[in-house]
Amino acid sequence: MEENFKKCAAPNGPMLIHEITHLFQERMRRTTTEPLQTQNSCRLILRSLARMEGCTQLDLVKATHLKPPTVSVTLKKLEDNGFVRREADVRDMRAIRVYLTEKGRDLHQSTIARLRENDAILLDGITPEEQKVLLDILTRMRDNILHTLESESESQHETD
Repeated sequence: MEENFKKCAAPNGPMLIHEITHLFQERMRRTTTEPLQTQNSCRLILRSLARMEGCTQLDLVKATHLKPPTVSVTLKKLEDNGFVRREADVRDMRAIRVYLTEKGRDLHQSTIARLRENDAILLDGITPEEQKVLLDILTRMRDNILHTLESESESQHETD
């Protein structure tokens, strides 16, 4: 009986990724004093805005793979707390562009520092060569799921 339990409980790659992600997010939550930084959606949006300053909400949906309502609600929280601002596009008044404020940039920088600290914990004892192999495998896994989601989405639109 115990042997069967061990067989069922043996982790596979995706299970380990899920567990590591959960533990990583818990560590990130424990190392911040900013309540919004406990939300993964806030970190994803701040990171995306740091890379794509002045993008639209739709750009954020695509970059973060979050659902549009999640991006909308999260942006509202970030805006209410002074981390982002929204402005009408000067060329297309229908489009709203999102920008980090100075407070948002500071929060993003502190988040980067915490991410680097946690990355060092995760990668302790893993050689640069092993890290490269890991990154290659994880990138392929991400691309596989993105491709599948895109194909499913296209199939769904064709049946609608």
